Amino acid sequence: MNVAQRAGAELVAKSAGGRIAKAECILVSLPFAGEGLPVWSFTSDPKNAFDVMLVRLETDTGLVGWGEAFSRAEDVSLRSLIETRILPIVVGEEANAISRIKHKLEFGLQNFGRVGPTMYAISAIDIALWDIAGKAARLPLVDLIGGPFVQEVEVYASLLRYGSAEGVAKATRRAISEGYRYVKLHDVKYEEIAAAVEEAGAEATVMLDVNCPWSVSEALAMDERLAGLNLHWLEEPIFPPDDYRGLARLRATGRHRIAAGENAGSLRDFVAMADAGAIDIAQPDVAKTGGVTELLKIAAFCEASAIEFTPHCAIFGPGQLATVHISASRQAVPLVERLYLDFEAELYGDATLPRGGKLAVPQAPGLGLEPDMSVVERFRVA
Repeated sequence: MNVAQRAGAELVAKSAGGRIAKAECILVSLPFAGEGLPVWSFTSDPKNAFDVMLVRLETDTGLVGWGEAFSRAEDVSLRSLIETRILPIVVGEEANAISRIKHKLEFGLQNFGRVGPTMYAISAIDIALWDIAGKAARLPLVDLIGGPFVQEVEVYASLLRYGSAEGVAKATRRAISEGYRYVKLHDVKYEEIAAAVEEAGAEATVMLDVNCPWSVSEALAMDERLAGLNLHWLEEPIFPPDDYRGLARLRATGRHRIAAGENAGSLRDFVAMADAGAIDIAQPDVAKTGGVTELLKIAAFCEASAIEFTPHCAIFGPGQLATVHISASRQAVPLVERLYLDFEAELYGDATLPRGGKLAVPQAPGLGLEPDMSVVERFRVA
């Protein structure tokens, strides 16, 4: 490449956002109040605090992109992985080379896992790069990926686990009183699930996520017992979550629509689920499954395969914003999940609090909102 060509290439890179000059990972742990128990820690008693694992990329033109990696329980080990193994690979790359960077990370780190922490980190990078792309183009993310079908999305209240019929019924009633018309349960006993369904009545639709507690035979027995409750879907009933044959056996009963996919790492996993006849509803998580780039591929595959695309969204940072943009860009606009938590402070203030069970799609460039740095610094994990 001669001097003129190099100068031209640098001009193109700068006009599209520049090169990544700085990269940082910030772990924030947000306290919340709630009468139920968190369902995301399977090895210990979790405290009432929620991780937001932020990745901040800054270009040499001054643009800043924010991403999010799935995280729980003040995961400083994941932060270390991102800081020492992921970010050094990204610095110096052209910010507009989103697919190339994603491939470079996935190919170079394939021996460290195609599902799990490495993919969580790659997801965060991808989200941050799309944020930069939107800011460089002066367009919201939704406009970069096809434009919106709606200006606000329907949100469902994703409840904690209450462990009693009274507790889950009370939480269901409160969510309905706040305008939610869809409620997802995480309790696993029939009596508790039935109590919530009875409380919801005709006012709200109820779905059930049990977080992979049962063997295939146990799941089949519960599937039969739950059939009369008319649940909107049954989510992740079998352990391990990649037992697609087991899910297919359950789905074949026809008693429930089967939802799964938050533990998947890529499009390939959803192709395998479809090939096995395992799911009716695909639930990739943008902070776990390869970021915005991968979710768009999965959405297109679902559309071509007559599978409902409803992303998992148990996150509250840039990944939540990305999920809203992606959902708004789909003709069949999916429901958007929000864990039913009352935080001591919101990362984006009131902007991401649902009103009447709905959430507005951000209109500013990129993801459309910037984290409140006073909240970040207040709850930052050293």
